[in-house]
Amino acid sequence: MLKQIWRSLVRWFQRLFGSDNRRKPTPSSFQPETPKPLSDTDYEFLYTQLLEGVTHGWQQPRVLRFFESLGDRGSQAQWVGWLRRFGDRLLASPVPNNELAARMVQLGQMGCGEISDVSYEIGMQLLTRSPARMGQREPVSEPVSEIFEYEEYERPEEAPPENNQPEESPELKTVTLDELFVMLEQDAGLRQQVAEQLQIDTTDPQVIIQALVNQFNAADQENADQPAEEVSQQGSDEAEAWLNQGVQQVLAENFPEAIASFERATQLKPDNEEAWYSKGIALSHLGRFEEAIASLDKALQLKHNYPEAWNLRGFALQNLNRYEEAIASLDQALQFKLDDWQSWIGRGNCAANSVSYDPLLASLSQLAQNNPNLNQRGFEGQIACYQEGLKYVTQDSDPIGWGILHQAIGNAHHQKGQRDFMIDPYFHQALAEYQEALKTLTQENFPDAYQAILQDIQQVQLALGETNDDISSPS
Repeated sequence: MLKQIWRSLVRWFQRLFGSDNRRKPTPSSFQPETPKPLSDTDYEFLYTQLLEGVTHGWQQPRVLRFFESLGDRGSQAQWVGWLRRFGDRLLASPVPNNELAARMVQLGQMGCGEISDVSYEIGMQLLTRSPARMGQREPVSEPVSEIFEYEEYERPEEAPPENNQPEESPELKTVTLDELFVMLEQDAGLRQQVAEQLQIDTTDPQVIIQALVNQFNAADQENADQPAEEVSQQGSDEAEAWLNQGVQQVLAENFPEAIASFERATQLKPDNEEAWYSKGIALSHLGRFEEAIASLDKALQLKHNYPEAWNLRGFALQNLNRYEEAIASLDQALQFKLDDWQSWIGRGNCAANSVSYDPLLASLSQLAQNNPNLNQRGFEGQIACYQEGLKYVTQDSDPIGWGILHQAIGNAHHQKGQRDFMIDPYFHQALAEYQEALKTLTQENFPDAYQAILQDIQQVQLALGETNDDISSPS
């Protein structure tokens, strides 16, 4: 016990005299470096932060302040130039990312100048790419990476946990009481300095040591008497700092380090559902879906009404080919947010790939109880999901989601006709759905989406032996 007290005393003693006055970095002091001038990597990092803020409720004034805070680096012209390069790279990639695209569209709807306009344009191009243009006509449905880009992974090397911890100061030298006494006896200057620091009148080494011990005991007692509420608040603040650091690391795609930060946050505050959910995100990015599900389950135990966690859990299960469990999880998400078109798309993908429904899980689904057609699987189940989604994702409330759901129905019919070598009636139905999609994804408002759907129409018309004149454009 005396040794433990003495080690603490020595650390306090050395800090007192300024031998170790450097402030240790804490999780809350974590700041990503942003070199000048900004590189494309810097732009991408900041843009990802911006999209994350918009997803969590930033409004137009907050977005504008984001650019103002960057000073000269917030120039719209420079940002738009980078964003177009970034968009070209995304569109050239065969890997879809509807989560990113949806966030870009959301930013585009905020009216923050040209950066919003270009974000909207690129986001819509990404959302409306058909499976044919991504080399994905053959599968029964679009892979889960349509929503979350988890399809293929190159697992990064795990960073040693200690590399993620706040930086420690150099190891302090431990001395014994006898050694300190000798040091004070041999160094008059040290005795004088310590006496002044302790505000005592004598330079007697024994009196100095006793004064140090008395001060340490007083400080230790003060900590012991600290109200439990204060201690709890300090733990919450530290947990929040680790959570914030983890979020920044996710944005920088440092997923192993982010996981360690989130784990520290949950150790300090086990009832923080956001930390458990965020850990699930980072684990999913590394393809560690089983662990992600376990973390998301913790979040949902703390907060059942958490559609984002139910959603991510469903997509993790889909990546494990556990389609019935994924559907059950997505149904929970939809129970809290029926107008989420991405959840309906994900549910349709699972229904298309599942062999048969699970009666027990289906009996727990309020959606399936209200519409037994949702218990169908294969092509019929996929279409039932998309059509049910259109009851809640309306043309007026969400024209983008409404158009994309109709396009998804068209793609499903197109694929079904190709697989079964039955062009009629599937191709005719595909044409009708593409025409519906064009009612909201118009050439004027969504030129790229419009052109993408026209290409689908042309492919179907070619197979049917029809011409463009056979299908009239929507008014």
